[in-house]
Amino acid sequence: ELGSQDLPMILNSKPGVHATQQGGGDGDARITIRGFDQRNVGMMIDGVPVNDMENGWVYWSNWFGLDAITQQIQVQRGLGATKLAMPSVGGTMNIITDNAFGKQEVKLQQEFGSGMFTRSSISYKSGTLKNGWGVVLSASYKQGNGWVDGLFTQGGFYYAKIQKKFKNHVLSLSAFGAPQQHAQRSYNQRIGYWSSDYADKLGIANEND
Repeated sequence: ELGSQDLPMILNSKPGVHATQQGGGDGDARITIRGFDQRNVGMMIDGVPVNDMENGWVYWSNWFGLDAITQQIQVQRGLGATKLAMPSVGGTMNIITDNAFGKQEVKLQQEFGSGMFTRSSISYKSGTLKNGWGVVLSASYKQGNGWVDGLFTQGGFYYAKIQKKFKNHVLSLSAFGAPQQHAQRSYNQRIGYWSSDYADKLGIANEND
């Protein structure tokens, strides 16, 4: 269902939730819950808030690859009781990542899409090791020209989680990185910016005059 879209796009089937890819730039998705945009929605990964500290926004390009390790997504619409200082007026979204316990698993995935898009992913889950230890490792690389001109994308993703069981408790340490670059088309420019002659032919005033 998700394919190669940004992670929030999978929530479009939920009541009160609307996700869009805006101008189509990779990683530029945004999500709205009960009419409130991401600045007023608390975003968490394993219970840790990830909203931008300056304006509350969430840049999904910074979280590329998260879909490869997501176990479930919890969505709460509306205000909730929390001791965390986070902008959750519209609701709260908590992304739960895979745990290291259970059966050992190795996953390989290859994706192809329009605009010369390719993505290669690999994930490893150790299962329960001796003395209650467990490890999750995942990595991914993507590149593409975009489905319209000028929307190229290139990026990587790496993730590592180490867990240790202590009776009824679990200590979890994780590291995440997603270096990438991509183009955007969030802002419109007048035709005259690119060609004054073509603008004249269309009868459009050239702002450079």
